[in-house]
Amino acid sequence: MDNLIKFIEKFHEQLLAHSYVEVKSVNGDSIPRIYIRVENPVLYILGVFDKETQKKTTEILTAYTKQMSEELEDLRCNHLVSLGILVAEEEGEKPSTVYLDSRIHGVNWRYSLKEKKVFAGEGEPNRLFGIEKLLLSASKGEVAAIPLKPAVRRGKPWVCIAIFMLCLLSLMYTTLSGNGASTIRALGLSRSGILEGEYYRFLTSMFLHSGILHLVSNSIFLYYFGVRAEYILGRRRFLGVYLISGLCGGIFSIIAHNVLGIGASGAIYGVLGAMLMLTKKNGSQYTGMNYSTMLLLAVTSIGFGFLDIGVDNFAHIGGFIGGILVFLIYGKYDEKKGGLST
Repeated sequence: MDNLIKFIEKFHEQLLAHSYVEVKSVNGDSIPRIYIRVENPVLYILGVFDKETQKKTTEILTAYTKQMSEELEDLRCNHLVSLGILVAEEEGEKPSTVYLDSRIHGVNWRYSLKEKKVFAGEGEPNRLFGIEKLLLSASKGEVAAIPLKPAVRRGKPWVCIAIFMLCLLSLMYTTLSGNGASTIRALGLSRSGILEGEYYRFLTSMFLHSGILHLVSNSIFLYYFGVRAEYILGRRRFLGVYLISGLCGGIFSIIAHNVLGIGASGAIYGVLGAMLMLTKKNGSQYTGMNYSTMLLLAVTSIGFGFLDIGVDNFAHIGGFIGGILVFLIYGKYDEKKGGLST
């Protein structure tokens, strides 16, 4: 019993350290060990109990799940996952099934302290949002890691400002000079140009746009993802992500097809990829972004890109992969140096 109490206390610490909030009461009833976390578009509810508290906690978990299912729209969620975890030192029954409807998925686990393993019900996952890792950490008695604090913003995002100004001035020149078409042909990305040794096209094409709407759409993404990335990663690292992602996007583009390509979207998708990995690693509180929403945005944007003949989707894919790879390289470098350098 002492081991069980110590485990539940450790698991409680792990959950709080990973942005779960303990629910103190439901309709005036005090409730032991029920937690909630919003990760748009999914709301997670988690109940932890042993054999003695299983019946009461499961009943309250079911009632609370029903209650929160009616508040999904207010929380900007469209799905709810309700997980009941029965903790036992030996073999035991699985917890009761929680309330289900079309938007709610009930999952039941039994966690064995002896085997340090999750046992799920038939057809149910035994891995969910990293909770199984927190259970293992608690069973080993590991100290909960303190979540990283959000990065402090210092100064203006000069790299993002410089990128935007270069793109704007390039658009103004191609629009007002009367030489727009020839300039794009001379500086845009093309397979034939690269094969002739005009490697500068990889760089110059990143700052050319076909029109104001093209620039505005890219600038919105640059503002939303780029500014945050620059503050968190630092100017040099952000510029590295941006330029290398743009290069990767260009390489993918000329390998996949022979078209004249322009635009910053390959580089911007790389920034999105880097921020996606950073959010997954350190949590949404650190980046101010939601991992699930970013992943959904990336998948849908790339998916719809194949339906638009005017979009160089191969540049998007290459840039996205490039941003992820650069972030991973930064991570490996930091591991060798023993810390994060910005």
